[in-house]
Amino acid sequence: MAQDPREFNHGSCIVEFKQNDSTKYYLTWSSAWQDSWEHDIYNSVIFFNENGDLVTQSADKKYIGTGNDEAQEPVNATYDPDNENILTVWEDGTGNNAPDVRGQLHKPDGTILINNRIIAGGEGSQHSANAAFLSNKFLIFYADEAPPSTGGAVVKCKVMDNLSGTETQTIRLTPNNEDHWWPVSVSNNTNTRTLVIWGNDGYAVRGTVLYDSSGSIVTAHDPQDYLINTQQYYYQAVWLENLSDFLIIARNGAYSDSTNDSQIGLIDTLGNIVASKTISGGIIREAKPTAIWSDCTESYHLFYPAGTNNLVHFEVTSDSEINTADQPLSTPDLQNIRWVSTGTWSSLVTDINGNNKWHDSHIILFTFNDVNSNDIVKVPVHINDTVLCQSLGLFSGKNNHSDIIICPNPAENLFFIKSSLFNNRQVNINICNSTGRLIYSDKKTFHNNETYVNIRDFASGIYFVELKSKTERFRKKIKLIKE
Repeated sequence: MAQDPREFNHGSCIVEFKQNDSTKYYLTWSSAWQDSWEHDIYNSVIFFNENGDLVTQSADKKYIGTGNDEAQEPVNATYDPDNENILTVWEDGTGNNAPDVRGQLHKPDGTILINNRIIAGGEGSQHSANAAFLSNKFLIFYADEAPPSTGGAVVKCKVMDNLSGTETQTIRLTPNNEDHWWPVSVSNNTNTRTLVIWGNDGYAVRGTVLYDSSGSIVTAHDPQDYLINTQQYYYQAVWLENLSDFLIIARNGAYSDSTNDSQIGLIDTLGNIVASKTISGGIIREAKPTAIWSDCTESYHLFYPAGTNNLVHFEVTSDSEINTADQPLSTPDLQNIRWVSTGTWSSLVTDINGNNKWHDSHIILFTFNDVNSNDIVKVPVHINDTVLCQSLGLFSGKNNHSDIIICPNPAENLFFIKSSLFNNRQVNINICNSTGRLIYSDKKTFHNNETYVNIRDFASGIYFVELKSKTERFRKKIKLIKE
């Protein structure tokens, strides 16, 4: 029988917080290296200096467990930005009624505000804890197998006051006579909407959106299956701020029919699915993807672990189109990395204002359990802007627009765009430099089948000209050389 990948390590989590005018990262993970199923919980704090180098503020250390008291795993955490508090939750295997869901409210430096306590416990098993911050409340999602559950596990949500820790609500999200497991949640940037998804009896990803209504947490709609025929545990969710949509990723194929593909779904803040697509590259178990917005392509570029040391790269445009790269992305940062089979987390590294500050590259921090110790592996991966400037869907719509011409090319002061497609119509024109930085954006009207752009003040070099027409549902990018 194959070894359960959770036996010695079971996941990691990254919480971004602000401190002393910089962005820092609280890392937490559960590990049972050399002690099968005896997981303890560890933490560390890191940040990135002005040069983009990783700096350890507090070293890896154990803070929950004794090494021989049954599993405390997996671990998940969320952040209250107004009070700068972190809630950490986990499944605890100690005690007569284990497992139960426990939590601890603390500062990023480890100062305890509310000590290790049972959030959901008693008869039966409460497990698979996941946390989110919504309005001024903590939401703790979990699976409950206690009576009156008769079909397996019921997904529930405990609502906790963010300061006192007082429980104010318990929300049952699934029926007693069905089997639902492993909730995953994510909130939008303003913490006014939270998407929660889970495995619906191991064959679909089901979910709903929650929000605060006059002090009570309510669901925007009845739970629904978002993606069908998906692998249990192999799914995650992210928020796409510039699109005002949630995005979910799930490995395709239920149970033993798992494939090396993933299904992508876009969910709006009302809980409606607005787009979906199956792409190559199966997401690994419990892996958190990262999204980077590109001004050059006006789209999100998303990355998640695949294979031994590659990243799947796909794009979601402002028109909700999902495009994927032909091949996985391989970078020098990943040359000696081997992804573990469960529990890789990632987070985009930003400055105090949420911006990228490392010039022509972005940094994604990946974390996962070290298979040779109880420590965590921290992998900064640099994504060059030239990668983000290359839209993965150069053509959209039903036509191949090969009759669009840019001339002269190379150009010195002006270049013309000629096409009969857009006569007397406006087209959005974006120009990015070779590093992917947007340096020109304007709307131009075509007269007599052409328009022009003045590039007199551009430095010599290579540029990318992107044309977008919402009327034609068209996007095309053309390489331009400035003499």
